[in-house]
This record gives sequence, structure tokens and C-alpha cells, in this order.
Amino acid sequence: MSTIKATNFQHASAAAPAIVLAADGSATANVSSINNGPLAGFRNAIINGNFDIWQRGTSQTAAGYGSADRWQSARLGSTCTMSRQAFTLGQTDVPGEPTYFCRMAVTSVADASNFSSLIQTIEGVRTFANQQVTVSFWAKADASKPIAVELLQFFGDGGAPSSFVGAIGSTKTTLTTGWQRITVTATVPSISGKTLGSDGRDSFRLNIFFDAGSDYNARTDSLGQQSGTFDIAQVQVEPGPVATPFERRPIGTELALCQRYYFANPSGPTALQFSGDVTAGNDYQAVAAFPTTMRIAPTVVAANVAVACFSATPGNIFSSAHGFQEQRLATLTGRGAFISSYTASAEL
Repeated sequence: MSTIKATNFQHASAAAPAIVLAADGSATANVSSINNGPLAGFRNAIINGNFDIWQRGTSQTAAGYGSADRWQSARLGSTCTMSRQAFTLGQTDVPGEPTYFCRMAVTSVADASNFSSLIQTIEGVRTFANQQVTVSFWAKADASKPIAVELLQFFGDGGAPSSFVGAIGSTKTTLTTGWQRITVTATVPSISGKTLGSDGRDSFRLNIFFDAGSDYNARTDSLGQQSGTFDIAQVQVEPGPVATPFERRPIGTELALCQRYYFANPSGPTALQFSGDVTAGNDYQAVAAFPTTMRIAPTVVAANVAVACFSATPGNIFSSAHGFQEQRLATLTGRGAFISSYTASAEL
């Protein structure tokens, strides 16, 4: 038997002792840090939980993906503007000196089926199955208003998948106009006996609801409908019953995690480029590699930047998870070129 001496434990909370000894001699450590440092890397299943990466732009009004990477503004009937907001340098309300937070400005439209929420879809329904998990984030609103947190298991589409399992850990919490840390602990159901769809889109999801008609009462702890402005920062979903300090990964690592699902390549030195002597009526190709292997062969949308001896309309696209090829037909004979910017999406 080994003996380990540890000092300077920080308690997870006043109600939870740092070390719990079991009758069999085993011990469980309920600590939020060790020697004032992080417990481990990659505890957080949320990607871009610090809202640092915004490849598509800094705001959106449409539903779906559109601004903060890996986050969806989900809504029906009601409207919402999602935008990037900057923390004041040196503020101390939210720890760790974060740069940005996400603002959701919701205008509610009354109907039982209407709602507005912020969603992150985590790849793989096996994630945290049959485990206890803790959701934590910082939040505030323009007035005293409730929000609701829900976890959900989605088994994919195609074939005959099992129906989604929602209302996991459904919890309503009232925000104030000041930043406060929200924590929700839940036990995720087992997926034993379930059936996956054939499209590979099974997932584990976090929903943060701001507005919800009565059709969503079971999933939102009867949140109800409301308009308002809601700010969210430092979102974390991790295993276990204790919310640990927000995990900050290197920005390059976080960007690479985002680029597994979406990559935007603007015009410039790294845009897709072809140049060479061409003959009218012949096809020519240019190939680009993605910076990281994407989840699946993505949907690539190209836009023409510059052209000589080719049509200005982008040509045929052939993609894989590693890169893509654009093929264009030369319209003139001579020294030809085409340059394309592009986006590639392999979102869930």
C-alpha cells in the first residue's frame, strides 16, 4: 500500500469535505483545485466554452450555427440576436480574465411551441452516458429573470434510431443583473438497449433556455415565455458532482477543436489557388488541405476571389475529411489562374 501526503487542498464547497474515506479504505477527493492549480486537462466537454473563436462573424439573427463556433442559436417563433461582447479589461466579476462573453437578446412571441435557447451539440451520445455530470457557467440578465438548463441525448437520424431523451437535469434558475455562477448536477441515463441512427450524428446536448412556451414545460422546469437580454460566459460540462474552475485550453488547441466542425478560409495567401498555362475547353484543378481532419467530408462553399482565362463562377467541388479539390473549365487559352476563398462545414 502506498502513502501519499498532499497539502494545500481547496475544498469544493463548505458542505463537501475535501477528502471522503470509505469503509474499504478507499478515498474520494472532492476538490476544486490542487495547490491552487488545475486538476487536469480536457475535463470540459464543451468546445469554445470561453467564446474565444468566432470564425463566421461576431453576430447573427438567423437560427442555427452562425457566429460563435460550436454554438447554435435555436429558436422557433420568437426571435434572438446572438452577439460577441467584450469584458472590460481587469474586471473581477468573472474569474480568469476572459476576453469575451455571448449575449442573447431575445424577443418572445407568445405560442405554446415557441422558444429561444443556446445549444452546444457534443459529438457522440456515448458521452457521459450512465454518469453523473456537472454543468457550470457564468450568467446575468438585464433584470431578474429565470433561465433553464437541460441536457439531452440524441441518437441520430437514418434507419430506425431511438427517440431522443430530454429533460435530463432540467433546472430553472433566476438570474440577476450581476454575474453569478450557475451549476447544475445531473445523472445521465444509460444508453443500454438504444439504437443509433445511420448518419453518425448521434450526440449529447446542452440546452440553455431563455424563452419557452408551455410545450417545453417538462424540459425547462416550466420556464415560461419572456423577452430579455441574457449574457453567458465560461460554459463547462464535466464528469462528477462538483463544478471545478473553468478549464482554459491554449487558444491554438481550442481553434483546432472548432475546425474539426467548421473552417473558414478567406482570401489571401492561404486561399485555394491555381495558376498555369491553360487551353480553352479543358478542366483544371486546385487542391487545398484542411488544417485539421474534419468530422466527415464537409460541405464546401467556394467564392471567387480572382480569375484569368476561367469563368468567375466557382467550379465543381470534391471534398474529403482531409481537404478538397475545385475543378474549373478554362474559357480562354493563355496564362490562366483562379483563386477561391471557401468555408467547410461538418457540423452535427
